[in-house]
Amino acid sequence: MKSNKKKKKSASTSQKQKFRFMAMSKLIGLIIGIALCLIIAYTMYEMHIQRDLSSLPQLIISVFAIGSVYVGFYLTMAKWEHLETEKTTREKELLKLKKQLGLYNCQEQLEEDIQECETEIEKLKNKKEYLEEQEIDTNNY
Repeated sequence: MKSNKKKKKSASTSQKQKFRFMAMSKLIGLIIGIALCLIIAYTMYEMHIQRDLSSLPQLIISVFAIGSVYVGFYLTMAKWEHLETEKTTREKELLKLKKQLGLYNCQEQLEEDIQECETEIEKLKNKKEYLEEQEIDTNNY
């Protein structure tokens, strides 16, 4: 009874690991976007209170710089995430095809066949040596 509970717990944890809220690059982008909006709102508030717009050019440049860095990061991360999902889907498809075609244990079967052939070769070599010894013995008489 306890072992069944452990199996159920391990199965549920593996399902939790497969579920992802969103891609990591999108989550980072969301956090950066919120942070940028907060920075812009705070800066606009301070500029309104002080009646000074001299910091506006630095704000515009910094927002574009952070945005462009994130776009480059997002494109790189999205490419790697896409490649990783493609890899896992192709591995699953390959495993499914191997199971359908009965090739799943093919490597093990090949190794067993090779081992059997090697033992047969060894037996034949031993038999040949024995027969050669017998032939030599009969020639000596």
